[in-house]
Amino acid sequence: MAEVMHLIKIHASPERVYQALATAQGIRGWWTRDAALDPKIGGAGEFGFYERRFVIKVKIDELKPPKHIAWTAISSGGGVFDGTTIAFDLRPDGSDTGLSLAHRGFKEADNNYASATTRWGFYLFSLKRFLENGKGCCFQNYLA
Repeated sequence: MAEVMHLIKIHASPERVYQALATAQGIRGWWTRDAALDPKIGGAGEFGFYERRFVIKVKIDELKPPKHIAWTAISSGGGVFDGTTIAFDLRPDGSDTGLSLAHRGFKEADNNYASATTRWGFYLFSLKRFLENGKGCCFQNYLA
């Protein structure tokens, strides 16, 4: 199975990074403004793109503030991400935070996988910009 892996350093505390990843309000600043999230284990999340023509629904599997978040994609446009897992791991690095993202479970390294790799890279830089400068790059018309 194919895996998307990214690592980025963000000039913000792990607590701030965690809040940007684990809350709907945080996600609206860097990923999509159409975000709903019940931030508890077993809770649900829903992230809409392209005026909801593409929607990702997740189940919250793990929350370990401020170190780890894990979701399972239970539904996505055309089944693109169905059954995949998304994990964010945070570690302090001086006054920065090291963030690693792992999006696992792609059946093959196809166009959907390639698109996810590119888009996660874009969105992680949006997260970095959001936390360091106050404004992410999330646009309704971009897919996840």
